[in-house]
Amino acid sequence: MAALSRAVIQLPDFAEMAYKKSLADEERRLRDEEKQERKTAQRQREVDTFGVKQSYYEKSFALEPGAKAVAGEAYKAFEQAGIEYEKTGSEEAKLKMQKAAGVYNQVVGTGLAISNGIMEEAETFRKNPSAFTSESQKVANQAIADRKNINFQPVLENGVLFVTEKGKKIPVTESVYFSTNLQPGYNTLGLVPVDPATKYLDPRDYASLQVNNFKGTDGVMVDDGSNIRYNQSALITKARSSYESDLKNNPSLMEAVILRHSTASSGNPPTPQQRASVIAEYEKNKELLKAAKDNYFKEVTSFIPQFMPAMQRGVAPQRSEPSKRDEELSFFLENSKPTPGVFSDGRRAIRFMSPPIKDIEIDNFNYTIKEVSFDKKGTPSMVITDSEGNVLKNDSKEFKSAYKEALIDMKPYLSKLRAISMNELSRKQPLP
Repeated sequence: MAALSRAVIQLPDFAEMAYKKSLADEERRLRDEEKQERKTAQRQREVDTFGVKQSYYEKSFALEPGAKAVAGEAYKAFEQAGIEYEKTGSEEAKLKMQKAAGVYNQVVGTGLAISNGIMEEAETFRKNPSAFTSESQKVANQAIADRKNINFQPVLENGVLFVTEKGKKIPVTESVYFSTNLQPGYNTLGLVPVDPATKYLDPRDYASLQVNNFKGTDGVMVDDGSNIRYNQSALITKARSSYESDLKNNPSLMEAVILRHSTASSGNPPTPQQRASVIAEYEKNKELLKAAKDNYFKEVTSFIPQFMPAMQRGVAPQRSEPSKRDEELSFFLENSKPTPGVFSDGRRAIRFMSPPIKDIEIDNFNYTIKEVSFDKKGTPSMVITDSEGNVLKNDSKEFKSAYKEALIDMKPYLSKLRAISMNELSRKQPLP
C-alpha cells in the first residue's frame, strides 16, 4: 500500500474571486449606466431643440379659450412622445415625437395668427362699424359673441389629437379653424369694407335714395292744383333705369350685387380668396348674373313703399327747393363750357369743355378731366390729360382709373347730365 502524500494542497479563495467579480460587474454596470445616461441626455437635448415646452408656457396664454385647450392637448401629446423617445431612442419614437411637434406648431402658430387677427379686426370694427357692409357687420357681431363658446372638445387617442368641429370628430390637422383657409365668422370676423361706389348697397338705403332722387320728378309727383300725389309705379320704373345705369358705370356695385346673391344662395359669404372666382362665374353665366341683378332690385322695391311721401290734399301748386343734386348739376353747367357738335348722321351733340371736376390723384400723379361728352348710347366719354398736358389713351390703365374716379365724382348729377345730352342728340337739325 502506497504511502500517503504529505504535500499541502492550496485551495482557491472563492470569496476573493467572488468579490473581484462583483467589483468588475459593478464597474461594467456603472459604465453602462453612464453610457445610457449620456444617450438619454443627448435625447433630452434633441427634445428640447423643438422648443415646444418654452413655446407652450410663453405663448399659449394668448390663444382663444377653445384653441388654448387644444394647444394643451397638443403639448401633452408631444410630452408623451418625448418621454418615450428619451427612454427608448427608437426611430419609431423619434418620428412620433417629430410629428407631435409639427401638430403642436400648427395649432399654436395658426391659433396665434387667428387670435391676433380677430383682435385687430374687432378693434377696427369697434371704432367704425359703418365702414363695413351691413352683411359683414352681422357676421362679425355674431362671431364676436361666439368667441368664448367655441369648444373643440380635444382628445388624444393613440397619440393622435382629435377635435370636434361642426359636430364631427376629426384629426386636428384637418380642422378648418387651425388652417390658413379663412372662414368668415369662424377663424376671421370676415369684415368687408364699404366701397364708396357701393355706399347704398343695403336695399333699404338704396330704396330711400331712389325715392329721394325721383319723388319730385315729372310723372312721379302729380300736382293737379289742389292735391299732390305720388305715382309709385313711375318711381320704380325710373329707379330701375337709374339702377341699371349705376351697375354699368360702377363695376364695384355690380360686384357687390353678385357677392350678395352668392351669399344668399350658398349661406356663407365668399372668402377674400374666393371672391374673384365667384364674380368670374357670374360674369360668364348671363342667367345667373340676371338673377343677381333682379333679386337685388326686388329687395329694393319691397322697401320703396316705406319711403313714398303721403298724398298732400288741399295744397297750392308749389315749386320744391332745388335738391343738392340739382345744385351740383347747375354748378357743373355754369362752370363748364358747353360746346356744340354734330355726329355724322346729323344728330347734335354737346361737349362739356373744362368741366369743374377736381383733379384726380392716382399713385401720386395728377390727372385732369378736360372734356366730358356722351355717345349715341348715352355712355360718358372723356378726354383726360396727365400733369404735362399729354392726352391719355382710352385703353391705358391710368385712363381707366381716372375715368372711374371721375364717374364717382359726377354720380349725383350724372343721370340728369346724360338726359340733357340725349335730349340734344334726339334733334337732327344742324346747330347754329
